[in-house]
Amino acid sequence: MFKIMIADDEKVAIDSLKFIIEKSFDDVELTAARSGREAIELVEAHLPDILFMDIRMPGINGIEAIREIRKRHKQIAIIVLTAFDQFEFAKEAVNLGVMEYLLKPVNRVKVVEVINKAMDQIRVDKEKWQIELEMKEKLEFIGPILESGFVYSILSYDDNTNEIANYKRILEIEEDGGYLLTVEFVDEETGGYGDNKIGYNVQSQQFYPIVTETLKGLCRCVIGPAILNRIPVIVPSGSEEDEYSGRQEAIALAENVIHKLLERLNCGLKIGIGKRYRRFDMLAASYEESLKALRYLQGTGVMHYMDITARTAAVDTEYPEYKEKLLLQKVAVGDEAESVKAFLCIFDWLVREYSDQPLRIKNKLLEIVFLVSHLSWEYEPGGGSGGVDLLEDMLSISDLGELRIWCRKRVESVIAQINSYRDYKAGGLTKRAKEYIKSNYSKSITLEDVAREINVSPQYLSKLFKEETGENFIDYLTSIRIRIAKSLLEGDDLSIKEICYSIGYSDPNYFSRIFKKIVGATPTEYKEGHMGN
Repeated sequence: MFKIMIADDEKVAIDSLKFIIEKSFDDVELTAARSGREAIELVEAHLPDILFMDIRMPGINGIEAIREIRKRHKQIAIIVLTAFDQFEFAKEAVNLGVMEYLLKPVNRVKVVEVINKAMDQIRVDKEKWQIELEMKEKLEFIGPILESGFVYSILSYDDNTNEIANYKRILEIEEDGGYLLTVEFVDEETGGYGDNKIGYNVQSQQFYPIVTETLKGLCRCVIGPAILNRIPVIVPSGSEEDEYSGRQEAIALAENVIHKLLERLNCGLKIGIGKRYRRFDMLAASYEESLKALRYLQGTGVMHYMDITARTAAVDTEYPEYKEKLLLQKVAVGDEAESVKAFLCIFDWLVREYSDQPLRIKNKLLEIVFLVSHLSWEYEPGGGSGGVDLLEDMLSISDLGELRIWCRKRVESVIAQINSYRDYKAGGLTKRAKEYIKSNYSKSITLEDVAREINVSPQYLSKLFKEETGENFIDYLTSIRIRIAKSLLEGDDLSIKEICYSIGYSDPNYFSRIFKKIVGATPTEYKEGHMGN
């Protein structure tokens, strides 16, 4: 049902319009007003869908009434019906979003036409509103899931470049970088959590909705899941402002977050803030820095990583921790060029910062070499050089140039081991799959059968088989069967049906179709052709 209101100071005009509407439309509710003020008040009471408004009325005129109604009810379809054709009235009406401007007298056909037009527009607007409402509801549901995925993609040490780009697009993040702040739930008195970390974990889960609501109300951010008693938060930020101003802004935000949360929560809170980075794939370093700031902070409150006085400002602002992450990512996937590039960046930085402290350089390099070597040990436990060998080798080198070469070779060696092991493992699996197929082609075997035999998933075997052989499992199995079939057809001992069954097919017609598709002749034609030779 549609609600229609008529505002006109002439009773005869109202009655004639009512008559037309009631004769032309069944499911409408009609109300009428005799002045601009009465129209404004009745709109509040009846909320009409369509409003016919005269211009010249006693008191508040039609234009002023429309202006007032539009402040609160933008969705009403308003049709001006007046005897005045002044351009200024029409212009003002258009500016107020009036659907039609009709001049009296107006005939029945025109009134019906404009009402139908208004009704169609209202239906379209309602459908659009419902769709937007459904979309909003869905986004409210999946929003936290997407945000958790985005944060996880950034904090994990895998190469998630593509995933980060996709999440940015979905979450409509325009900035390329930002920083991490980590909210931690602690004891209100001591600022720690003693032996009750699990208790504070439960607390962080309970308070998560309040923390989310508060943060979203104060800034545009991406909030990760509660991890033990911590909640990581990514704050996108542009790189146009200077570092110090950005730091002050981040601290002010964190202090405001704590202030707002303490108004609603009865617990201790501390927030650690990492540096701002110009790329999202560097933000794992910002997260680590936020955790260091939390560890350094005594009691509750806010600490920025750059304000930690235990380290020199120069060191804190320069160490390329993101390069360490990148190095481990690239080594893990066997990318030698990018791995060496990342390692040399770290090495050059260490030499530049600690040129007079060789032991400090070796200490950091040893840590990195152990991390890199550990990646190959994951593939081949017990393989490669042990930790003692690495330590002895490194300590025996005194020249930094020689140390640089030694470390680079170690990185390259680990990558070679990883790639070699992968190739060996992949080749070994494919070989075992081929052997199984050759031994069992006469049976009704499937990809799942072969995958189970060599203890891998069918999906992985399918991918591996394609990469190793250039053909998929079915094509490979079919080529084996057809090759055996041709050999048997060239003999004179078996019928075509017997050959069909002997190579694993249960349907001779299907066998004939496959044979002709691959060989270009039916089994009978092939056999006759061979006998003719």
